[in-house]
Amino acid sequence: MATFKSVPIASILVGERARPIDEDHAAAIAASMMDRGLINPITVRSTPAANGGKTPLTLVAGGHRLRGAQLNGWEEIDVIVVSADAVEAQLIELSENIYRNELNPLDRALFVLKFREIYEEKFGKIDRTRNLKIGNKLPKSNDCTSIFAPGRELSEQVQERLGFGRATYFNVTKIGQKLTPALRTAVRGTPAENDQKALLKLAKLPADDQARVAAGLREGADLKTIWGWLKPKAAPDAAILQDEIFRKMVALVEKADDDTLARIVEHIGEKRDLGFLEAAQ
Repeated sequence: MATFKSVPIASILVGERARPIDEDHAAAIAASMMDRGLINPITVRSTPAANGGKTPLTLVAGGHRLRGAQLNGWEEIDVIVVSADAVEAQLIELSENIYRNELNPLDRALFVLKFREIYEEKFGKIDRTRNLKIGNKLPKSNDCTSIFAPGRELSEQVQERLGFGRATYFNVTKIGQKLTPALRTAVRGTPAENDQKALLKLAKLPADDQARVAAGLREGADLKTIWGWLKPKAAPDAAILQDEIFRKMVALVEKADDDTLARIVEHIGEKRDLGFLEAAQ
């Protein structure tokens, strides 16, 4: 069950957030709120014992709006109080951030991955052969604390909850699951974190190549240059290889004295005789 009300800002505990507050973004929201008011209430849950009872509500979603209200000097803010435990609150927070489309492709992928992890920890993994169960019971479809309806695969439920199409869900999940932690960190602050196509290409690389890309990015190389490093070098054509050997040998022979030339001729004669013997056998 959810309840709408206005509450003192001081009664809300922010706690640890999945996404830290961007002060510039909060300032822009504060300016909008000053002109138009708070269009979308923030979401909180009841936590009577939090902070010794001084902050009986805990923020679930709307951290930037709450910070905007603080910047504007507001003492109260409109909230929707939901019935949710700490895990469900995390799911709501993650889904709102993803749904609002304020994340770059890298963060969106990581948020979806985190959403899946938290969901599976709470409700258990879902496969094609069984329904979703909590203990021995299915969650009630009319229970507002149950985020998903039973009987569907996890991927379909997450797609529906986050408003993703199948292709988008597949792409963001692949990025989140396949990128190594080292490469995720190295990509931060580069154009690649805003380029889903590049992230998908990186996600396809084996772990060793991802480590090479991460090292290159840390050294300041751009991704285009690094792709060149990763391209396999084609084996040289046999005729081209032999031509290169001939040129190198001629260059060395021209530097050799008479004694060295005699030794080379003797060596070639021995190699030729050995070849004839092997052919005769």
